[in-house]
Amino acid sequence: MSSPVDPSPQTNSNEVLTIENVIATLSTLLAHLPNYKDSVPQCSTSNNNNNNNNSNNSGSSDLNNGNTTITATTTDNNSGSSDLNNTNTTTTDNNSGSSYLNNNINNSHSLDDEYLITLSQFDKLQKDLDQIKDAFSKLKNFELDADGPGGPSGPIKKLKCCLDDISKVVVEAPNDSFPNKEVQDKLSAIMKDALKLKLKLNFPLWQPKRFSTNSDVHRYSLPSNGSDGEVDELRGLHMSHKFLSTSVFTEFQEVFKDLDTRLKLCLLSFVVLPANAVVKRRLLINWWVGECLLDPPATEKKTAEDIADEILTELEVKGFIEPVKKRHKQDADRFKMQHLVHCVVIMLAQEAQLLHYDSNGNPNVKSLRCNRACLVDGTSKQVLAPNLDLEEIQTIFNVNEPFPDLRFEWSAKMKRDNIVDWFSKMKNINVLYLGRWKSSDQHSIEGQSLDQHHNVKKSSLKNHIEVESTEFLQGLQNMKCLRLLSLQGISRINELPNSIGKLTNLKILDLKACHNLEAIPDGIALLKKLSHLDISECYLLDGMPKGLASLSELQVLKGFVIGNVESDRDDNHQGLPQQFLGGMCFPQKRDSCTLEDLIGFKKLSKLSINTSSMDFPTRKELQDLSKLEVLQKLTIAWRNSGAKPTIAPRKLNRLLAMRRNIDPLELPTKLEKLELQCFPHTTKPDWLIPGKLQSLKKLYIRGGKLNNLMQIQERRDMWTVEILRLKYLETFIMDWNELQPSFPKLIFLENVGCPKFTSCPCDKFGVWMKH
Repeated sequence: MSSPVDPSPQTNSNEVLTIENVIATLSTLLAHLPNYKDSVPQCSTSNNNNNNNNSNNSGSSDLNNGNTTITATTTDNNSGSSDLNNTNTTTTDNNSGSSYLNNNINNSHSLDDEYLITLSQFDKLQKDLDQIKDAFSKLKNFELDADGPGGPSGPIKKLKCCLDDISKVVVEAPNDSFPNKEVQDKLSAIMKDALKLKLKLNFPLWQPKRFSTNSDVHRYSLPSNGSDGEVDELRGLHMSHKFLSTSVFTEFQEVFKDLDTRLKLCLLSFVVLPANAVVKRRLLINWWVGECLLDPPATEKKTAEDIADEILTELEVKGFIEPVKKRHKQDADRFKMQHLVHCVVIMLAQEAQLLHYDSNGNPNVKSLRCNRACLVDGTSKQVLAPNLDLEEIQTIFNVNEPFPDLRFEWSAKMKRDNIVDWFSKMKNINVLYLGRWKSSDQHSIEGQSLDQHHNVKKSSLKNHIEVESTEFLQGLQNMKCLRLLSLQGISRINELPNSIGKLTNLKILDLKACHNLEAIPDGIALLKKLSHLDISECYLLDGMPKGLASLSELQVLKGFVIGNVESDRDDNHQGLPQQFLGGMCFPQKRDSCTLEDLIGFKKLSKLSINTSSMDFPTRKELQDLSKLEVLQKLTIAWRNSGAKPTIAPRKLNRLLAMRRNIDPLELPTKLEKLELQCFPHTTKPDWLIPGKLQSLKKLYIRGGKLNNLMQIQERRDMWTVEILRLKYLETFIMDWNELQPSFPKLIFLENVGCPKFTSCPCDKFGVWMKH
């Protein structure tokens, strides 16, 4: 390099940063940035995948002050999606020879393009750091907040270290090969951290005001547990014209314009929900599948989950959402949108006439371009989508309405219609999400305080949803386009109309926690496109309709019920006598669907079973299970039948021993996750064989009477399990030194409520992780 740049001074990791120190550090970083920028050679041999690019650019990109002209091309390939062709987006004619930039750098850039990209990123970073410095200048009187727990001193040090790293790369780069790509990647990471830091400053950037007390700061702080504690200033922020001129809004506006149609529609799912609401990945996938946003091209092998993960990753990288981890979970399966970002996207959605919001930030339908209707508590006497023809509605989502049928009844009354006729007019609806969407276990979110835990438990009562009558469900028969139906957690639904079989395009049926549901209608057999069926936590079900066997497209089946056969003992003496079971057990009807009926399910990868039979699984049921060749996740939950803990009868043990070598008992060999809940016996089941489960990575055992996981003498197979969770096993008697040798690949152990599991090296949360 012609003029080496001295690395900036190293930061002492033990140094306590005051506001003044932070400002001084930022000033130093800003002083060094021009030197780093000047060190980038304009023409050099770039060590990226661009060496064979011989194109000559006749024009140049406008990079003054970091402003880049962006080519934005959107293709709406979603039937039923709204037209979102990048409102007010500046486009550039690709034939003119002008180079263009976007967030994902195209590999065909010339050397000059790479030089300009690097300079542009330096300019953008300088602008961000200037804004952060200016923000800290306004907070000089709040040194304790800035440097205390949760303050920005950590991120500032992280930015400093990252820039030191870039400085080192620049200094050590050879004269004939500057690492443009490496520097660009590092700058992108820093810009992402800088954006997060700006959003965490927790004061209104749109209102340059000097505060005098700590209470003033807390008035503007962002709550972390949902929208209940939001202050008025933030609640009405999306109505403020002043907010339009802030850097937060303008920067997100630029990024939003560059999103394609599908990304914009997916992003709008977050602003239908309250700010900071934690949303499960699975909910988002189901929702987007329902709205035809995840249909993969016929030429690709990607699944809906693959496409959803790409979308979530891109929205995260662009700063719109952030992942949320459950405590002690290695991967984040939940996401949320910060309040400031939420306000930005609300304004952008209104600008594009995609959604309308009232002064409290509640979504409603007033625009003819909007085909989503939302049910919000407190609006039960408002007509649903008053300006929209019912045939045009494509999505109804229940945000927090506890009595959805009353809202429908009122709307029908205002139209002088009966509720069934009114409901049946939604002939083109794709998504009908009336049930509960909030997670019931948000108390386990990483970093949540005990007070927030209490608030979650208290707010669970607010999640209650019920209907006075299921009459309106008769209108489902005309919804031929419906792809997602969720009635999750709705009380007083004791039956579904048999006309549900007319939903010929239904892909996802969510009946989880419908505690009053007593039977599944036979009409379900006609749902030939159904891929996901969730009937877990429906405790009054005593069997499955035989027609379930015809749903060969099922990939996920949760809550499959297996009861006790009605005879005292089966013909082959493979089951246990009813007298042995004791207590009350649900008998299984002889015409119920069984595991044998599921053998033809060639796509079933996830199955959960509820059984009241202490004898489950019998030899025949194990044989049927083993034929589910693509099954990867299996959960078995035994209902409490009131029986005392037992050891399997000697006669049955002898029978199993005689047949073991002839026809060995085993679970599906491709299982990756196995969960056993309330296992009713004290000894390890004969079918739980490590040597037959070489793909098993996760083993969860929760509740029940199991007292050990010891291997029998003639079989010393090692487990391949990496994650082991043992919960509420009061009779589990083992020592860690006894258990560990059988789990050589174990990297994570959770031990909760197992008082007789001794020498366990877990922390106060019951967790051990291999370092």
